[in-house]
Amino acid sequence: MSRRPICQSKASRLGTGVTTSLLGKPVLDEALTYHCGVMGHLGTTASTDLMAGCDTLLIVGSNDPWAEFYPAPGQARAVQIDITARNIGAKYPVEVALVGDAADTLDGLLPLLPERQGWRSEVEGFVQTWQEAAEQHIQQETDSLNPQRVVQELSTHLPTDAQVSVDVGSVVYWYTRYVQLPSGVPAHLSSTLASMGSAMPYGIAAKLLHPDRPLVALAGDGAMQMNGLSEFITVAARWRDWADPRFVVLVLNNGDLSEVSWEQREMEGDPRFPTSQEVPAFPYAEYAELLGLNGIRVDDESQVADAPPRRRPPARATRSRGVIAPRIAAVAISAFVPLDSD
Repeated sequence: MSRRPICQSKASRLGTGVTTSLLGKPVLDEALTYHCGVMGHLGTTASTDLMAGCDTLLIVGSNDPWAEFYPAPGQARAVQIDITARNIGAKYPVEVALVGDAADTLDGLLPLLPERQGWRSEVEGFVQTWQEAAEQHIQQETDSLNPQRVVQELSTHLPTDAQVSVDVGSVVYWYTRYVQLPSGVPAHLSSTLASMGSAMPYGIAAKLLHPDRPLVALAGDGAMQMNGLSEFITVAARWRDWADPRFVVLVLNNGDLSEVSWEQREMEGDPRFPTSQEVPAFPYAEYAELLGLNGIRVDDESQVADAPPRRRPPARATRSRGVIAPRIAAVAISAFVPLDSD
C-alpha cells in the first residue's frame, strides 16, 4: 500500500497506463482513468490491450504467473523492481534489474523521469472499451441471477473502511472484473496456492486484526461446503466481541464447481462430469438463521439492489442468499451480516 502514491505519480508523469497482478489489485486506485484493471487469465481486455501495445514495461514487485499475457518477446524494453532478486526476469526478459524496496526505488527514480503525455488517451480508450463491455455483461439477462450483476451491486456498497476476503474459484473472476475497491481497502485471497476454502479463515483473521472495520467475504458454494459452514460457527460465537460486528458473506451458489467445469471444457473439451463437479444443495440462509444470524435469500433480479447492507444495521445478524444462472458459472448468493447487539 505504501507504493500507491509513488506508483501513481510515476504513471502520471510518463502518461502511461497501469495494470496489476491479482494480489496487487488493492494497491492502486481503480477509479483512475488509466487503470486497466487486473492482468492475465482472470483480468480485463484493457489490461490485455495495454500489454499488447506497450513498447516499455516497468514491473514493480510482481511475479504474475500469466506469462502469455506479458508483451511478446522482443516487443518491449523492460525494467523490473523486486525485493527478491530471483524474481527478476523470471517471467519476462529485463534490461535493467533493480533489487530493493519498491517504494524507495520508485522514489529515487521519479526525479529522473521526464514528463510526457505518452499514450494516455489511447490507454483511456482501452479502459472505456472494457467498461462498456463489462456493463453489457452486468446487464445480460439470465434465467435466474447474473453473478456479475450481483457482485457489481455489492461493490457499490463497500464502505471506505471495509476489508475484503475472496475465495478460490469462479468467484475470483467476478472479484477481479466487477469489484472496484475503494482506495485503501485491503483484499486477501489465496493467489499463489489457489487453495479453496480461504475466504472465511482470511476474513476471520482480518476481523480479529481490525474488529472495528466491516468485513466482506466472497465465496462460491463449493468453498463454503469445504469449510465455510464450520467457520460460520466461529462468526456466530465471536461477532458480539467486535467493535463493528458486520461480517458480510456473499455466497454464489450454482450447485457446481464452476472453475473446474469450465477449465475442463476449455482445455480438454470434456463435458460436465456431475460425479466430481456437482455441489449438493444446501439451505444457506436457513443455516444462518439456525446459528442466530439473519439470512436473506435473493433469487430474483428485483431483489439484488436491496440485498447488500447499506449501513450498520441495528439488532442481530443477517445473511442473504441469491440464485444465479448456472451457465454463467455462479448461482446462489448468501450474505451473512452480524448486526449490532442491543
